[in-house]
This record gives sequence, structure tokens and C-alpha cells, in this order.
Amino acid sequence: MRIAVLGAGAIGGLVGAKLVEAGFDVLIHSRGDHGAMLAISGLKIIGRWHYQISDKEWVVTIDEAGLHPQLENSCDYAIITSKAKDTQKLAEIAKFICTGPVLSLQNGLGNLEILQEVLGPQRCAVGVTTNAVLKVKAGEINWIGKGATQVGGRCGEEFSNLLKCLDAEFVEDVELILWSKLLLNVAINPLAAMCGVKNGKLLDPELFEQAESCMFEAANVGRMEGVDLPSDEELSLRLTEVLNATSENICSMLQDVREGKITEIEMLCGQVVKRGERAGVPTPLNALLLTQIKSIL
Repeated sequence: MRIAVLGAGAIGGLVGAKLVEAGFDVLIHSRGDHGAMLAISGLKIIGRWHYQISDKEWVVTIDEAGLHPQLENSCDYAIITSKAKDTQKLAEIAKFICTGPVLSLQNGLGNLEILQEVLGPQRCAVGVTTNAVLKVKAGEINWIGKGATQVGGRCGEEFSNLLKCLDAEFVEDVELILWSKLLLNVAINPLAAMCGVKNGKLLDPELFEQAESCMFEAANVGRMEGVDLPSDEELSLRLTEVLNATSENICSMLQDVREGKITEIEMLCGQVVKRGERAGVPTPLNALLLTQIKSIL
């Protein structure tokens, strides 16, 4: 059985390495210097797990080089771990390379809908992970904090079995797992990116109050959409737990800002604002963060 991990950066590298360790045949699709190093010398993992994947333990394709025709229908499953801006392109690659179900293991809302348009609803699953992983340099990642991995959707149970190596669990309520991760993302990523701080700094009372308020505002939108979210008190406790567990993590949005890359703000605060307008729920805090992050680049 071959599993493709598409858009493999830090999280994708961890997923791919865990699948290799579990005995699966793995194809990694990546880009740039990181992709080149994965092909030439494999992947080094430090932090919570010291492990080395050699270049001979998986197959690596580089985005800039394209895909060989012989790779058509060569994989049984595919997992997309990229930033949201690449979902459409990688969904098309998944359609070409994979004969079976495809999982979106990404941040934000809207990725599942893109997959369903390209592949059809019957082949799609969606998941979230709170594992904190940082790319140290090309070919090396740091697994900073262990988190939970949840998957759902029509093919979700298949992926929960495949990803037992990451202690994945199947969840019936897809909207709940997507919104639960979104709330953490809108609380942490924009504020950490604006302030240029690690996650743990957001535990400072003034910053925590801002993060909490942004999260509560987004939660109001989710509840208006019919999502059975926990109480604000429970959400606050969960945010505290995640910030403590990932205190040394530099969130992906801060990494993108520092590197001058497009962020995922549109799929996070942007989705909250868009859905808030549709539901008649004011979202001034998310709208402000959306504008501020977009103005940086």
C-alpha cells in the first residue's frame, strides 16, 4: 500500500516519517530546497522524536519538476498537508496520483469543499492536528509539542486507522473538529504573528485576553452556523492547554510573515468574517486582524 503525502513541509514531514516507521510505502511531494533535501538525504527529526529517514526509505517528487506520467494512479491514499493556498493544485495532483480516498490535514475552513469539487464527496476526508512542528532548515524538522490528531468525513475511519502512528481518532462531527481547530488558530496565529512572539508569550494576561476575545467572537459565528461548540469557559481552558503544550513553538503564520510568504489568514480570520457577515454576527476583532496581517505583505 502506497500513501502520498502532498505539500510536505514540517507537518507533512512528520506524517510521512511516522508512516514510514509504521511500515507503509510512502511518496512525499514537496517543493524548493526542503523538497530537494528530502530527495537527496532524507529527513532528520529532532525534539520529541529523534529519528532519521534516509532518501531510500521513501519516494520524493519535487513540485518544480512536475510528475512523471508513470506516477498516475500509483498511490492508494493521499494526505494533503499544505497551506490552504495550495489546496486546489494539490487536489488536482491527488486526482492524478491516487486511486483512493484523500485527506485534508490542514488549517482553516474551505479546504474540504475544494477537495470535494475536484474528487467528489465520496473520496474525501478531513482532519486536524495540534502537533507543533517547526522546520529548522531544509531537510530537518523539530517536533516541539505533541498534540492530538482527529479525522472525520466519509473516509475518515480509514485514515484514523492509517494514522494510528499519530494516535489519530475518528470523530463523527466534521464541523466540530474543523471549528475547534479554527478557534485555536484565530486565537494564536494572527496575534503571535503581529507581535513576533512564540506561542507561550500569549499566556501573558494582556495578550491572552486579546487571543481569548478573538476566539470567542469566532465561536459565536460557529454557533450561529449550528456547530455544537463547547462553552467559552471550556474553550478558554483548551486554549491555555495548547499554549502551554506548544509554548516554544513559532506558529506557521509568524514563520510565513518572517519569510515574506502568503499567510493563511484568509482561511482563518477571513472565513470568520465572511461567515459572520452571512450569519449577521459582528466580527470586528477578526476583521481587524485580517486587515493587519494582509497589510504586512
